[in-house]
Amino acid sequence: MWSRRNGPWRRSDVLWIGAAPGNAGGRGSGDLGAHGTRIPFGGDVAGANLDALLGSIGLDRNATFIVAALNHLPAAGGGEPTLAELRSPAGEFADSISVLRDTLIAVGPRLIVALGNVALRALMAAWSRPPGSGLPGLESIRAAGIERNQSILLQSLAAAEPLVERAWRAAWNGPPGPAVVWISHPSAQNMSPWAGTSTGFYRRMIEARDALQRSTDRWLGWSAPEQRPLPPRVGIYALPEWQRRIQGRHAELDRLWRTKGV
Repeated sequence: MWSRRNGPWRRSDVLWIGAAPGNAGGRGSGDLGAHGTRIPFGGDVAGANLDALLGSIGLDRNATFIVAALNHLPAAGGGEPTLAELRSPAGEFADSISVLRDTLIAVGPRLIVALGNVALRALMAAWSRPPGSGLPGLESIRAAGIERNQSILLQSLAAAEPLVERAWRAAWNGPPGPAVVWISHPSAQNMSPWAGTSTGFYRRMIEARDALQRSTDRWLGWSAPEQRPLPPRVGIYALPEWQRRIQGRHAELDRLWRTKGV
């Protein structure tokens, strides 16, 4: 279901959850985006935006784990998965929420970044609802105490489902205690390196970056780097598909963000 293209195959401090693999507008036929490259957020604008956000808190793809609520291209050819797709069997798992639930346990994060509404709803279903349940509504989650660009302990939003509680304790010798921060999905529809600094496309990027920096400072004790580092050349960044198809595109968009002070 997941591979080392998602990140290191060990416990990670931060887990990132997106909606579903994209295809850079190719509706399944393009060679960029996670559907084409098999690397999460690989080669499209959302991927370059995510790389900028990673670097803003001193991370790169070799030091964190990135997944999606649905692990294949939605039937519509992109965009958000439907509830029916999330509840359909996924490999040997009953549904995609079950995959996400096991991923939470395997990664054991201290902070979870929900990239958009679908990611937050899927996370809360995996965390607090029995297997086979639907997704909670966004308004009910907000009523529990979270707003966009804010972070909170997951247990404060909803108690861990007993299955999750037992599995987490068995894996990590303690009670589950990750925090979650909910930010806008870094898609081109939300954040654009071409947009002017007076636009919502720029403002949402800055809000997401600042929310991540506040959250990692609060929950992990990390200080943001004075200057966003360039990605390394090893690990995921040494894969042929990264070097041939993704690296140049992300570098081009990265330069645009840097000229705007991001």
